[in-house]
Amino acid sequence: MAANHGFLMVLPVAALSVAVNGHPWAGSVLLLLLLARVWTLRVRPTWVTTLVLLGLFGAFWLWRDQQLTQRQRPFDAAQEVSATLRVQPDAVVVRGALYYFVGQNLQTGERLTVRGVAKSAPELRTLQRLTRPTLWRVSGQQQGVLPATNFNQFDGAAYWRHRGIVNTLKLTTVQQRTVAATAWWQWFSDWWHGWRARLIHYCERLPGALRVYALGLLPGAKAAETMTELQGMQRLGLLHLFAISGMHVALLLAAVEWICVHLRIQREHWEWGMLLGLPAYFILAGSGSGVLRACLMRGVQLAGKRCRRPIGTLDAWAGVFLIGLFVNPGLLFELGSQLSYGLSLGLILLQGESRAWRQGGLTLLGLPSLLTGVFQWHSLTLLANWAVVPLFPVTLLPLTLVGTACYPWLPVVSQACAWLLQQFDVGLAWLAQLPGNVPFGKPVWWVAWLWLAGTWWLFTRPPQQRRRWLLGLLASYGLVYGAIHLPLTGEVAYFDVGQGDSILIREPLNRRISLIDTGGHLGFRQPDWVPTTPPSFAAMRTNINYLKSRGIDHVDDLYLSHHDADHIGDLPAFLSELHVKRLLVPAGMEAEPAWQRHLRGELPPVVPLQVGQAMPLVVRHPYHAAPAENENSLALQGTFGGLSFLFMGDLDQAGERKMLAADAHLQADVLKLGHHGSKTASAPDFIAQLRPRWAIISAGRQNRYGHPNAETLATLRAARVPAVSTQTSGMIRYTYRGAHGYWQTKLKGAHES
Repeated sequence: MAANHGFLMVLPVAALSVAVNGHPWAGSVLLLLLLARVWTLRVRPTWVTTLVLLGLFGAFWLWRDQQLTQRQRPFDAAQEVSATLRVQPDAVVVRGALYYFVGQNLQTGERLTVRGVAKSAPELRTLQRLTRPTLWRVSGQQQGVLPATNFNQFDGAAYWRHRGIVNTLKLTTVQQRTVAATAWWQWFSDWWHGWRARLIHYCERLPGALRVYALGLLPGAKAAETMTELQGMQRLGLLHLFAISGMHVALLLAAVEWICVHLRIQREHWEWGMLLGLPAYFILAGSGSGVLRACLMRGVQLAGKRCRRPIGTLDAWAGVFLIGLFVNPGLLFELGSQLSYGLSLGLILLQGESRAWRQGGLTLLGLPSLLTGVFQWHSLTLLANWAVVPLFPVTLLPLTLVGTACYPWLPVVSQACAWLLQQFDVGLAWLAQLPGNVPFGKPVWWVAWLWLAGTWWLFTRPPQQRRRWLLGLLASYGLVYGAIHLPLTGEVAYFDVGQGDSILIREPLNRRISLIDTGGHLGFRQPDWVPTTPPSFAAMRTNINYLKSRGIDHVDDLYLSHHDADHIGDLPAFLSELHVKRLLVPAGMEAEPAWQRHLRGELPPVVPLQVGQAMPLVVRHPYHAAPAENENSLALQGTFGGLSFLFMGDLDQAGERKMLAADAHLQADVLKLGHHGSKTASAPDFIAQLRPRWAIISAGRQNRYGHPNAETLATLRAARVPAVSTQTSGMIRYTYRGAHGYWQTKLKGAHES
């Protein structure tokens, strides 16, 4: 693993990227350390080149950031705009009647994300059959891209900002769509985007699992059922095979080279042809981070060879990495890019190791990224990689190519390939269900950095000294696992689930995990012409994601306040992803079949609740069994960290009066307002009696119901009760230790209680 000057020159640029895009102090310290390392080489050209690169990249990133900041609009204030958009045909993704794409506003030159809804079957068919660039004359609401509103949630605003996009447009009307004229300088790109659109349409007609594999490996698109079909692959940490790492690109290019050699085409001709064809293949394969890296690696090496200046693999990687940072300054903060560039670098630097040490090294190099990104690791991952990676070039990729190519003429062959791929997925899903999945949780970012540095240090040691260092490295994983799973603090967290409710109560040392409601969305009947899509649950990105980031794989008590979909709609996802020990519902709801109809498998025990029970929260409502409408909603109370919390579900003012009549001394420090701040709840006399120090409102942004209501906010102001809403603050959590704690909101910071 000897140092290479070209490789060392790009590392300070990477540190500068870290400082600019996420961790200013840590990135700056790392930059100074790396500059000191380059200085110790005492090679003047290397030092000068490093400083020039830092100056160029720093100036470019500063200018780019200023441009994006000037262009960005507030995410919580939409503005009506009219625009003419230029849209590539392969950019439009359709899911049911919804569609979204990235388009360019021709008036301003700005690229933005666009969302819309097809209004008719002909419009939907038009969207599904686009094969040429189009101009859209539209009007809609434009605002900034919404950042992550829950802790440890995927940050869409940062993701798109790295790609030069800071605003989004929600279409209200599409006045006209016309085929866009193609200027000569756009012809190449437009032509290949058109062919990619045709390839996507073709792959979408393929049967079963073949559709998922073909879309992922050929045009680099995602089928609606991808995450369901590849669930086993995801849990076993094998998704790097699937376009993330760009492995399939290298294999396909190697296959083309093999064909050219055996057809006796002169090497000079096919090498120039491949070099010139790589930009086209980059577009055709989806232009992802892994595809860019693989295409550039091959292109740089071919160009060096044709120009009689051979470029080493490590120098090629360094050059490609610089280009990747130029295209995407946040490359180092994205899981796909980390795996693609990190694992490819590992393959280069560990090529002299034995197979066991190389496989172990790649696992250790990828582990910090996986734990930071998906929060879990399967102990069978090493075995799965050892068994599956060799199968990929000789079985999975050929089955995909053969099945895709044969579909128009021999559909029976495609059906057979689809069946074989599905059996492979079933086998992986079975393997993933075996004991060994480790719900690790999300480590602190600097710990992940230390693990990565420790892994590289491990492989600088002679093989005979590595075992003790390896044991130390693994012990550090054990210590961090213990710290995540046995936290000294507890918390009460109000998730931002849009127009819905979901509240976590986690006791210190994770002694008991309780959840009040799951969140969900009200469903509306779709016209018959709208194709069905696999069910999706927002909880996978919000509350379930947060629980997994804290290493939590179970819920002891899941309270369902009543049967409305915005409170329990995501229950199927919880029952599928986590071990739920029991469901607690308002008395009467246990006898209603409607809410249980969409749940699969065996339900946990269902416990009906009414006043007088403490499970362990004190039940304040209901007083008798009845249908689980708003007026029969659960109201629950508990004391955590020295504060008394009251959770009102969707209970109305009549229910509040019942509570006051039953307990004239009822009080609470923190009140979660009933019915999302609607005027049907939070009566003035109820607020006056409780005298809460804080009022929490859980409501969706720009919701159709106008929650929270102006009357309710006026009631709170009159009682001098400060209100905090998930609409403006995102997730709200109270973290406590003993009888003291502090409040945090995702969008507005923290303060002491």
